[in-house]
Amino acid sequence: MDLIEFIRKSIEQNEKEARELLLRERQKKIACLTRSSNIPKRYRNATLENFNPKYNPRALEIAKKFVMNFPEGKGLLFAGPVGTGKTHLAAAIANALIDKLYSVYFGNVIDIISFIKSTYNEDSEISEREAINIMTDKVDLFIIDDLGKENTKDYTSAMLYQLINKVYENEKPIVITTNFNSVELTGKLGERGQAIVSRIAEMCESVIFKGEDWRLCKK
Repeated sequence: MDLIEFIRKSIEQNEKEARELLLRERQKKIACLTRSSNIPKRYRNATLENFNPKYNPRALEIAKKFVMNFPEGKGLLFAGPVGTGKTHLAAAIANALIDKLYSVYFGNVIDIISFIKSTYNEDSEISEREAINIMTDKVDLFIIDDLGKENTKDYTSAMLYQLINKVYENEKPIVITTNFNSVELTGKLGERGQAIVSRIAEMCESVIFKGEDWRLCKK
């Protein structure tokens, strides 16, 4: 290797290391502000490799393609009965992208609303607007788990609409899991349900999960 080639490769390596350092620092900052990526402890070791594709092989292939092409392409809506692997696969996507130095916010509706309401405290480091902006613009991927599971009050419905609409307007990727079909979900999400579901339908590829509850099958 001549001197010029050596210098070129050294510069490229230094630039790569500098980019990785910046990405890691960005991950740490966002994780600090959001109290980590919020992936539940049970799913922190979830991977695409340890997902059981018995009932949902198509879902696994779609998830792999999503990670491979990220951040290009449509978001994902995982819909189906309880215990069919939706949360595992969503967490596996999150973990795979975090390994690739992307930032992720993962939460159910209670987590999301609690995070936003925490900004109302006097000692909060960020405002409500900044919290919303983190989930809808600053992180690389926003994941909403179990959408529609909780009773949606007016405040929650309005906040979910604001979040989904901002993701929609910012053309950011999103992954959503739910136990409900579109009609049921519209009813669960209150007066803004139709607007929320309409935007989700445009942003996301729907992936239907089938099968029995694996938790009950283990007993």
